[in-house]
Amino acid sequence: MRANVPEVIVSVIVPTYRDWHALRSCLDALRDQTLPTQEVEILVVENAGESQPHDLTLPGNARLLHESAPGSYAARNRGIAEARGAVIAFLDADCLPAVDWLQAGVECLQGQPDTTMVGGNIELTYAAPQLTPAECFEKAFAFRQAQNAADGVAVTANLIVHRQVVEAVGVFDDNLMSGGDFEWTRRATSAGFKLVYCDAAVVRHPARHSLASLVQKARRVSTGSMTLHNEKRLLQGSRRVLANILTDLRELFRRSEMTWRERWWALYVMAYLKFVKLHQRLTMTSRPHETRKLPR
Repeated sequence: MRANVPEVIVSVIVPTYRDWHALRSCLDALRDQTLPTQEVEILVVENAGESQPHDLTLPGNARLLHESAPGSYAARNRGIAEARGAVIAFLDADCLPAVDWLQAGVECLQGQPDTTMVGGNIELTYAAPQLTPAECFEKAFAFRQAQNAADGVAVTANLIVHRQVVEAVGVFDDNLMSGGDFEWTRRATSAGFKLVYCDAAVVRHPARHSLASLVQKARRVSTGSMTLHNEKRLLQGSRRVLANILTDLRELFRRSEMTWRERWWALYVMAYLKFVKLHQRLTMTSRPHETRKLPR
């Protein structure tokens, strides 16, 4: 690297798919980070073959990349290939990082012995004080990052890692439309890399507002799980879909911050989404020659 080029400490990778509006807010929040701008590069990876809108202004430390292969994991891999930082941070385009998100995440990496990956805190935001049934479900079950990290996995809506982890275990499996973050972090922790949860590294993520959006996600997750585990028969993964019901119920009814209305709606939606996932498995096993890749 040339002496007059500042050293990049952190590369932030943000895949985006036809959501320029949310991306604008995300970039505004990244522009205000407490880490010095010259130590951060922002790599926005567009994944729908669209041109940058004329009214979208990128921060001075940001670049817009394009990835033609479908899927957010293919987009993240493109960002990894372009990244110059010793630390790589993954963020979703519809997330709003707190002003000290990167600084808190980097401090977590540096402050705990042998830590090479940090799963950060994901706080949900809601459209109105009274939550929709879909938002009640999200409030109960979405982004359980602290528990995920304890189990050796994390989601890429808020994940900060040392470059050495990627160099050791490779990039994301871009054949997956869903679940690639769990597959990658499990691969890394299985290889001996330490993942911790960092409550201070906060991003805010909008809860899914409609049942239709949850159904689309459930179908995508179910298909991704079948692909990941190479399941070709209905019963192969159905037990996994149903196995955690009792655990979810216990957790749901311990949530003192949720009203009873919110808890009952979360329960009803959970039951419906279990049915959706089983139906998706039945559809995929009855059409073995069709692709398992779903629209994002």
